[in-house]
Amino acid sequence: MSNKKKIRQELESHKETQRAEEFKNLEFTVMLVRPEHAANIGSIARIMANFDFEKLLIFNPIERTENIFSYHTHGFAMHGKDILMGAQIIEVKENENRLSQLKFHLNQFDLVLATTAKGKRYTNIKRVAIFPEDWTIPSSVKPLKIALLFGRESRGLTNDEISLADILLRIPTGINYPTLNISHACGIILYEVFKKINRLTVGRGKKPVLLANREDRQTLYKLVINVLEKLKIGIHRKENVYLAFRNILERSIMSRKELSLISGVFSKIYRFIDELHLFDEKK
Repeated sequence: MSNKKKIRQELESHKETQRAEEFKNLEFTVMLVRPEHAANIGSIARIMANFDFEKLLIFNPIERTENIFSYHTHGFAMHGKDILMGAQIIEVKENENRLSQLKFHLNQFDLVLATTAKGKRYTNIKRVAIFPEDWTIPSSVKPLKIALLFGRESRGLTNDEISLADILLRIPTGINYPTLNISHACGIILYEVFKKINRLTVGRGKKPVLLANREDRQTLYKLVINVLEKLKIGIHRKENVYLAFRNILERSIMSRKELSLISGVFSKIYRFIDELHLFDEKK
């Protein structure tokens, strides 16, 4: 098999992100408590699709159900339309206690995370929050159900609703206006979770980049050493130059294409020096 064909096959099977093995048993549900606007619900479905989250649960919405599933809302959901249409809506009857019903439905989860825009001042013990990036996501050998809880657009979750959660998250923002749009807040938190539970490879849009493997890099470093051996510089300086060059290239995370181009240049430099005997000792 030619090298080009091999690379093409690797590109076709390449995935930019893969769920890390230790997090494969985690099942996430985005739960909206009393959402007020269908457009935001649609936008959340869209952002869920962006980051591979599929389960949407809408608890006792203020917005009318027909508006949530309307054609207009589909426009906000875009490719998350299937998530929107598959969302479960829980309606609470007038004679039922809303908080008790919320607690009942949260009991199906092993871990519940609530969100708040408040909590910068730790005077309210119920709103002591951590940043999403600081949350250590548990790994599990058994299925683990996790709920991400978001409150109303106008005033978020109440203290009583927050008290039903295990962990409280807050997104760091500017002090003058800390409250984010619910879909924006959801997007940021899902992004942070996505980074934690997936292994990210290097890619550029729809054209993924194949990274140079260790064997390829070692071949390049041998070329660098060969060129340095031809130059009239002290042995310690040669070693330092080589190490500096290697450190820079290792930090750069080279693609195979980039390594191929650099290797070609060093090969030509070596041949040029060798053929012209530029640094040979004069006899």
